[in-house]
Amino acid sequence: MSYNYSYDVIILSGGLSKRFGIDKCCFEVNSKTMLSRLLEQFDNPIVVSRSSRRIKKGILVVENGEYEGPVKGVKEGLKYVRRDRVFITGCDFPFLTRSFADYLCSKPYDIVIPFDDRPQPLLACYSTGLLSENIDKINGLVELIEFSSTVYFIGTEELLKIDPLLYSLININSIIDLIYRPIRIKTRSNLIIR
Repeated sequence: MSYNYSYDVIILSGGLSKRFGIDKCCFEVNSKTMLSRLLEQFDNPIVVSRSSRRIKKGILVVENGEYEGPVKGVKEGLKYVRRDRVFITGCDFPFLTRSFADYLCSKPYDIVIPFDDRPQPLLACYSTGLLSENIDKINGLVELIEFSSTVYFIGTEELLKIDPLLYSLININSIIDLIYRPIRIKTRSNLIIR
């Protein structure tokens, strides 16, 4: 299923992997690293990392200075965004599909963000203008909700239509996350217009 929507992609791959114990992005799932699994899904992603990585396609942005979390990575990646919308994810969503990102970015809102038990800001589509205007005002991506005039919280009921097993929502923070699959809370989509 394709929605033919034009957007850029930022993949954050510079986290500290404290809970995982080793660099998550290099960890193999079914003989492919988590990062390479994501790279296969997108045409020309912007990969932001704290160290040099070998990537087969896309743009590698090496973040300098002290680690300051995802907002700093997004800020670095934004320098290479050329489209009006940008899908942002971390390398620790190894089962994410392009059709999932296509679907989210086809919605005409400032932020389209999955919501199961809470908003998932590292698996969301954003207006590039909203990000550019407000990135220096926030400490976490979820804070962008306060600056947005339209936010679409996309619930698991709607996401089931494009990802019947909700694999795209699986976030790997520890080895156990590869074995244990959390029970997803059934949520409905909700649009907020200010």
